[in-house]
Amino acid sequence: MADTRPSKKLAMPSESELVSFEHGAAGHDGISSNASGSLLIKPCVQAEIDFYESAKDHPMFQAHMPTFIGALSQRDDQEAVAPLLESNTNGVVAPPPTEGVDTTTTTTNDPTPTPTPGLIKRTSTWKPSGGQKLDTGLAIVLENVTAGFTRPNVLDVKLGARLWDDDAPMSKRRRLDEVAAETTSGSLGFRVAGMKIYVGPPTPSSEDSEEPNVEFKDGYKSYNKNYGRGFDETNVFDAFTTYLGIKGKNPETAVKPRRAKLLASRILRELESIQYVLENEESRMYSASVLFVYEGDDEALETGLKIEHEAAEKENREGSDQDDDEEEEEEEEEEEEEEEEEEEEEEEEEEEEEEEEPMEDEDGDEIMPQRVLETRLIDFAHASWTPGKGPDENALQGIRSLIAIFKQLLDS
Repeated sequence: MADTRPSKKLAMPSESELVSFEHGAAGHDGISSNASGSLLIKPCVQAEIDFYESAKDHPMFQAHMPTFIGALSQRDDQEAVAPLLESNTNGVVAPPPTEGVDTTTTTTNDPTPTPTPGLIKRTSTWKPSGGQKLDTGLAIVLENVTAGFTRPNVLDVKLGARLWDDDAPMSKRRRLDEVAAETTSGSLGFRVAGMKIYVGPPTPSSEDSEEPNVEFKDGYKSYNKNYGRGFDETNVFDAFTTYLGIKGKNPETAVKPRRAKLLASRILRELESIQYVLENEESRMYSASVLFVYEGDDEALETGLKIEHEAAEKENREGSDQDDDEEEEEEEEEEEEEEEEEEEEEEEEEEEEEEEEPMEDEDGDEIMPQRVLETRLIDFAHASWTPGKGPDENALQGIRSLIAIFKQLLDS
């Protein structure tokens, strides 16, 4: 899976630079982004920061998380925190020491297994926010997964039949168990927590129609948490056909139906990769979600697919040329071969430096390449590494159910 995450050095935003985040499908209020939209700033608890920091020791799991930039201590007198976050060729992001900023950050795609750290210590008890803004004085700064999309179509699926952590009071356990029993959380191990899809400019029919638990605004349909709670195991398939725009003869989204199964097949591969990782990790996460984002503008989607195709063709050509060069070099004298290889390496390094230089607009902000689809695990307020306790079967139940649904969708 190609890594399409931003590699440019990013500056930690100040409070005055933040704008409201408009593309969330579910979750807490109070989420912001920086002006360019490349970063997401989310109120959080210390346990979530701890989990992101410790994920550096679990690179395969980390590959399915949003890129962790850092953590902020929110204060009324907080001034701009402007040091650049250094990023190396491996994608590691690590800010220099700064007052009010947690400096342990990491992002890596290195698949080499590393020792599992001990169980994260928790210092706070369960305090669910009910979707309201968390008031902990802490915020986590993450890659904005919806950046790089013209019209992001977003689906948030909450994982697990058990939704409470070990420190949850009995009253909360009972309430969340009731929610699970009444929804697909209990039967399938997942629940549609929210969805936002681009359907295009309003028409007379769309303006007049009223759907329960659905809001139409700025060309988007937003489906709230009660939408997902209305499904059971017999009809939840409909939520995913709606999301991909293949519901009946009148697709909900602005993307042409011919691309729906292509998107579904790519989502399936992502889910199978997540399944593999969870089956080979010892962790627990409660009320975490898997987030799906794909391009909802048909023209932009085609542009993104074209960019991917051209990049793949270029990579194949370069690989073929390299093979041909190696065959020719075997026939040359050893000294001449070494000289040519040195020259080729220097040229390749220069070309790579030119290619990796990110595009910027006139204000200096990075122009991200058009994305097609992204899938991430998110929301780790109640997540920990649990060595010796085996895989997270609670989350895996939901992932396996999702895999079955997308296989069914591809077969239909």
